[in-house]
Amino acid sequence: MRFLLALPLALAGGVLAMAPSAPRSASAAWPPADVRADTVREHRGVYETGFEVSWFHPCGAPPGDDLWWVTLSDAALRQRDSLAKQLTGQPRAVFVRWRGTTSTKMPAGHMGRGSRYLLVTEVLELRAADDARCSAA
Repeated sequence: MRFLLALPLALAGGVLAMAPSAPRSASAAWPPADVRADTVREHRGVYETGFEVSWFHPCGAPPGDDLWWVTLSDAALRQRDSLAKQLTGQPRAVFVRWRGTTSTKMPAGHMGRGSRYLLVTEVLELRAADDARCSAA
């Protein structure tokens, strides 16, 4: 009986231990002052999708923080699919401009290869990625 009473307390303690800690101070160079973890911001860059692939390469990101794992809200998924229908063929990589929330820097995505998670809530632009990629945007 004591075990049953202690179980909710143990579970609550475990949940609190897993809660995110206070954000660390950001580097002066990246992310820019207006791009902080846990805030909705506009991002632009190249998005790759496919089997076990959902990577975003943000424009201007430094090496080591230039591969983010993307999850789309239901509304953003519908927007992405609608805009993708207008493209010729089925490009694996596209240039995107979208709004979303980033995580702090951590191992992210498939096999932990990425540096952040990005939850996209709105797709503003999607077009075929050209060779110039970010420089032409």
